[in-house]
Amino acid sequence: MPTLWTRMKAELGDSDAQFRLAESLRPVDVAAAVPWYRRAARQGHVAAQTMLAFLLANGIGVPPDPRRAVSWYRRAAAHGDVGAQNNLGYMHEQGAGVPCDPAKAALWYRLAALQHSAAAQVNLALLLLDGRGVDRDEVEAVHWLRQAAAQGHPAAQVRLGLCLREGVGTDRDTDEAARWLQAAALRGDREAMAALAALNRASPDQDSLDQDGLDQGDHAAAEDEEEAFDWRHQAERRSMERAHADWLPPG
Repeated sequence: MPTLWTRMKAELGDSDAQFRLAESLRPVDVAAAVPWYRRAARQGHVAAQTMLAFLLANGIGVPPDPRRAVSWYRRAAAHGDVGAQNNLGYMHEQGAGVPCDPAKAALWYRLAALQHSAAAQVNLALLLLDGRGVDRDEVEAVHWLRQAAAQGHPAAQVRLGLCLREGVGTDRDTDEAARWLQAAALRGDREAMAALAALNRASPDQDSLDQDGLDQGDHAAAEDEEEAFDWRHQAERRSMERAHADWLPPG
């Protein structure tokens, strides 16, 4: 809970105190936090502008207002806020509060990507892979996926793994693909688990023979199938957990 001193400073118009007060209120009463975010945002507090925009965009604690959200995102993005730049790109990509414009989305994603936002790097890479708003460029897409994957972003690790598996924008490398897919799978990503299982099923070693004339690939295939089954099982279990979680009331 906020300290008395923080609340007093917020009441007196200190924008930092207003933001801190809003942050402390948000986990317990987001509606009560919104006016304090708004007061700080109006004084030019960039983080408050970004959070207020997020709440307005998603209708959290306030009625949804995408157009007002875009306005606040623009103010924060113009001051270099990475989250605002990425989210403003998303608003343009989805046509939320503004006309759908993938080219403008790519511009904002790129600005945030250059500031090392993993989320923006993934978003930009997906536009590059599809050629939406930008010229299709699989090589550049893989570059951004690598940047985001190295920061531990699971979606980037999955997409990079799939690109490596198929040879999209890079040389085909199933070993490296498996490493990235496994990194995402260990973080609980169901798509990575399924892709890793499929990769293991598709690539048993069938080339080497042991001294007894037995195909060692059979042993490798059995091990791969066992590992694939384990990843499939984990993916299915995660899917069930997520299905149950969707029914839980919001916290």
